[in-house]
Amino acid sequence: MTCGHSKTVEMYLKSAARKRRFMVIITESAPSYKGHDLAKSLSGPNIEAIVIPDAAVFAMMSRVNKVILGTHTILNMAIYVFSIVMANGGLISDAGTQMIATAAKYHSIPVVVCAGLYKLSPIFPFDQDRFNTLESPDGIFPYKDEIVDQIDVLNPSCDYVGPELVDIIVDHLGGHLPSYVYRLLQENYNIQDIMLLKEQLI
Repeated sequence: MTCGHSKTVEMYLKSAARKRRFMVIITESAPSYKGHDLAKSLSGPNIEAIVIPDAAVFAMMSRVNKVILGTHTILNMAIYVFSIVMANGGLISDAGTQMIATAAKYHSIPVVVCAGLYKLSPIFPFDQDRFNTLESPDGIFPYKDEIVDQIDVLNPSCDYVGPELVDIIVDHLGGHLPSYVYRLLQENYNIQDIMLLKEQLI
């Protein structure tokens, strides 16, 4: 099972399809419906792509043997673009990913995150909503509805998934536990650059 349309996940699944045949269950990721785009690009002789509504994740999870997630690129107020695996091993991904990871943990399904080393971030999350960007709620609840003044509608573009919900992070070097991300940061990034980035974000 996967969520949204991550190019990294797409290439990972297409690469796996060269040697074996399998089925991919994709959540539609409403209201953007990125899941439909991923299903179209994956459809081929060795991949059977099935798109399900976001609300059906928990019901379908018992048929899943692996959850594969990508990370989400966000643009914060300081005009920095992040494709984020956080320093604690958590990740920022498409909206709906938190729900999938929680259902997977309940059913004891492994959660695999596909992310290159360039997607690592030295930032530690200190607030669940700190890096979450809200989009216009019109895609969920049209403004023309007569009760629009009586309700608050939130339409998040991404979710934070904690490291306790992630089993392994896979990059071009291999697989790593979420608790090992801090070590990858030290090995691959200059500490002065990390400190400079943290100062600019504060």
